[in-house]
This record gives sequence, C-alpha cells and structure tokens, in this order.
Amino acid sequence: MNEFNEKNRRLLHFYCETLRTIASVILILSFLAVFAMTIFALLSKFGYWPVPKPFNMNMIALLPSYLKAIFFWIGILGLPQFIRYLVERDYKPGWILRHGETIFYVYALLSILNDVWYYLNAPSYNSPSPYIRALVFLGTAVKVLVLVGLGQILRHLMPLIKESKTLV
Repeated sequence: MNEFNEKNRRLLHFYCETLRTIASVILILSFLAVFAMTIFALLSKFGYWPVPKPFNMNMIALLPSYLKAIFFWIGILGLPQFIRYLVERDYKPGWILRHGETIFYVYALLSILNDVWYYLNAPSYNSPSPYIRALVFLGTAVKVLVLVGLGQILRHLMPLIKESKTLV
C-alpha cells in the first residue's frame, strides 16, 4: 500500500483538490438555488409573482431538500479527508471523517422524512398511482439501506486504517 501511495501521491493530491473544488462549486450553486427559491416563494406568497395554484411554494416543505443538499455537500468534502487519511501517515481525520457514521445515519433519516413529508403534503391532483408510490418507497428503502451499510463500513474501516498505520 505504501508503494502505491508513493507512486501516486501527486495523482491522489490532485483528486483531493478536485473534490474540494467540486464541493465548493456545489455549495455555491446550492446557496444560489436556495436564495432564488426563497425569493420566489416570498414573492409568490405576497402576490408579487403570479404563480398558478398547483405551483404555490412553501418554504417549510422545501426544508428536507435543503438539509439533504447540505449533507450531500458534507459527504463530498469527506472524500478528500478519507483519501488524505489513507495516504498520509501523520494526518489526523477531520471532523467529517470522525463523524461520518452519524452523518450517513442522519442522511438516511432525512431521506425517509423527505418521502413521508412529500406524501403527506402532496396535493390529491398530483398524487401518483399506487405502483409509482411503491417504486418510490422501494427506492428510498434501498437508499436508506445503502447509507446505513456505508455508515457501518466506515465505522469498522477507520480503526483498521489507524491500526495498519501503526504497524508500518
């Protein structure tokens, strides 16, 4: 593993910097989207923006989506920390990597809450067929199981990496 790390140190450093750049771009675009949706919702609420009744926006209804975007951004920032933790001997894991298991679990919970929130607040004219609802719930169940599995993998992998560094 050390031979691979030494050979590809520049490439791994490039990956870390690229992931940080992508995370920064996603963060900026997310804030711009949230700002635009907030302005649009406020204008439509006070009647300054003509919005058809089915498209009336509610900021509280968008909250789970905002939180999921934040957790996605945190996940992208966690990847460079993980790569640096694998490659460098003296690197201590950052906050995201130390709490990665909890982040995965909270993101899984937010995925469930987002689907429940949508179906409780979905208007009757926009309600999909029961088969499509079943497929959406199946997709959410798969996503939740994958996120919980990733949390478990991370929980067991971090001590193994730490121990392998002390043996070298």
